[in-house]
Amino acid sequence: MTFGQTITDTLVYMQYNLLNYRNITSFCTASNNGPADKEDYMLTIVGYAQPDILAVNEIVGDGGTAARRLLDNALNQDGRNFYKQAAYTGNSNLTNMLYYNQNKLVLHAQDQINRATNNTTLVRLIDVYELYYLDQSELDAGDTTWLVCYVAHLKASTGSANVADRAKATEAAMVYHEANYDANRNYIFSGDLNMYTSNEEGFINLTGYANRAVRFKDPINKPGSWNNSGTYASIHTQSTRTSGSCHSSGGLDDRFDIILCGQELLDNSRGVKYITGSYEAMGNDGNHFNSTIIATSNTSVPADVLTALYNMSDHLPVVMKMGVVRTMASVTERLADNYMVMTNPVENQLQWKMQIPMAGTLSIADAHGREVFVYQTEASNTWKTADVSHWNSGVYYVSFITDSGQVIRRKIIKT
Repeated sequence: MTFGQTITDTLVYMQYNLLNYRNITSFCTASNNGPADKEDYMLTIVGYAQPDILAVNEIVGDGGTAARRLLDNALNQDGRNFYKQAAYTGNSNLTNMLYYNQNKLVLHAQDQINRATNNTTLVRLIDVYELYYLDQSELDAGDTTWLVCYVAHLKASTGSANVADRAKATEAAMVYHEANYDANRNYIFSGDLNMYTSNEEGFINLTGYANRAVRFKDPINKPGSWNNSGTYASIHTQSTRTSGSCHSSGGLDDRFDIILCGQELLDNSRGVKYITGSYEAMGNDGNHFNSTIIATSNTSVPADVLTALYNMSDHLPVVMKMGVVRTMASVTERLADNYMVMTNPVENQLQWKMQIPMAGTLSIADAHGREVFVYQTEASNTWKTADVSHWNSGVYYVSFITDSGQVIRRKIIKT
């Protein structure tokens, strides 16, 4: 039996702080941060970057109206109609949101982390989004690729109290992550982390957690004191300008916006891999340290995109590409595997049949390895049905062992 791997698709992940989108304040007004103007800028940015997953911070906490307006007025425009959004969540005046390309991905579930380990309320909750890759042929064959995205907007500014708040939030995130970790999923932690150095406790919580298996990694491996250091000029994400009332001033001198990966994305061990060299702060050419991004020549993006980035936010978006990787078996193996057809995803009824009549034992186990279903199948090619309405939502593992000893395996999703 022979196996090989190939990238069959690319997923573009973008993390972006939108700077008080539709949040009108005394300093961010309809004049200097107008919602309609921002939607036009975002339309240009999305049209250029074409993200498949867009994780954002700083949408006004209004119950979800603003998040929907961004979807309708900026993302699903210019011939695009494939973006969907997650459900609204929020415990502050500024919230997160996740948008995704429904032609490639399905949002299976979402959750939130809103309390520290001592049960106090976090300054801003951390959203958790569980996606799977949409490839019907692979789903029919029982193969499912998962991606879990944590999206955070941590407490801003220097000072021991703010550092402690960021540490509490990341500690809570990692405790949750460890408790819910699934060795079949891929993981990303992204957001405006508001950290000035990789030595901050909050960053160490994420990348140096005691359980090494669940740690997050910086895909570009750039630890250090990022703040106001020319050494890290090419990865700074704030500020896009040197002066402003709504926008922060000071020019590019902080790496606040970061995408971290689980080790599996770097190892290419679970169906998705980080594409080396693809991580970038979009609009940062490395030559504008402590400067506005539009000062002198900056050809890292087209001129209209650079203008949109300058006006949209005082943060730059961070972009990373991932390859969807498939293991290709030999022709003989693939033909054998296609003998069994099974509904996937599954709601209340599981249906299956053998395209070529085979007798054997069908067994199904949950994600913890507990057997939940066993069925002795006769040599038939008729459809069989089982009631699975009592199963919990999640991934299940199917094994069919024929009487001749051949093993066929599947993964299915219970919605």
